[in-house]
Amino acid sequence: MRLLIAILLLTAGLNAAGRERLQRERPSSVANALDALGLLQPESVRSILLLHSGKSLLRSKAGELEAALRKDPNNIDDRLMLIGYYTSNGRGSADRLRLRSHVLWMISNHPEHASTAEPSLHDLPDDPEGNSQVLELWKNNLGSHPNDLPVLKNAEKFFFGKEPAEADRLIHRISEREPDSSEWPVELAHLYRMFGIPGEKIDNPAERAIEEYRRVLELTKNPAAREALPGEMADAAFRIGDFPAAVELAKIYLKSSDRPAVQRANTILGRIALRTGDLADARQYLLDSANPAAAPDIALSGPTLVLAKELIEHGERETVLAYLESCLKLWPRGENVLRIWIADIKNGRTPNLGGP
Repeated sequence: MRLLIAILLLTAGLNAAGRERLQRERPSSVANALDALGLLQPESVRSILLLHSGKSLLRSKAGELEAALRKDPNNIDDRLMLIGYYTSNGRGSADRLRLRSHVLWMISNHPEHASTAEPSLHDLPDDPEGNSQVLELWKNNLGSHPNDLPVLKNAEKFFFGKEPAEADRLIHRISEREPDSSEWPVELAHLYRMFGIPGEKIDNPAERAIEEYRRVLELTKNPAAREALPGEMADAAFRIGDFPAAVELAKIYLKSSDRPAVQRANTILGRIALRTGDLADARQYLLDSANPAAAPDIALSGPTLVLAKELIEHGERETVLAYLESCLKLWPRGENVLRIWIADIKNGRTPNLGGP
């Protein structure tokens, strides 16, 4: 991800500084310029760069690309720049048809290509007929490329937001081929978080969370990832405000052997208690997050202070003081800063525990 961001920033700077020159030259020189920079991009990154570069094409240059493609329809770089151009600058029905034709060509002829996983090749603006054709092509591709892993991965990205049940099936199929990959359990958890379990109607949020966890766990083969999984899912549920799910997952996580489990799970539970008006439980969860079982994590990473900060903002100074004093025994290398915070509280000041 950092590499992608760096490349995008670099090319954005290149576009800003050299846009006029690039517009004067033949548009295919954009692809050559990327190569000349010495950027040996993965196909997925190159696709993003080409789609992005198409946004700055002049209409006359887009016309030149169209003419070149009629002579050499297999020039994928030029076709991707045109998709980028029409997606951002297309006007009227003629441009919509041109965009449709290029997208359909890519999905029909190169469903394995990384570009077909990009959003601009999933949804054609103001073109319901074209989008129906895109959907039909992807369904056909699943039948004609049943064992082609790149095609299955691109299809999963397409179906994720359109037919979650199909995306669910694809995630499981791909995971069978890549059992050690962490990508597919994460993707399945993301799918369930956004759409629920396809085909299942579980009204109780806690029961739903446990079933989602069970299914994602089945795909998670790495032992360390299995231990951390309920914490990751609890965090995600908390962030979207699904507190019943977060509570159940955090309780499962408390039983995990994952090093941060005691701090992380109690912090999640305490923050939820605070938001649901249970101040007594919030206080106890803070104290529990610094019990002796948390020693290995606090000794290595220091205390997690977000719940302490929230409680002190609610006036719970004595509880936070007791928590910090417990941390003194577990975080020797942080003794100096802990004593500063403790002194602040004892002297009526509010310690700076970080955060916004």
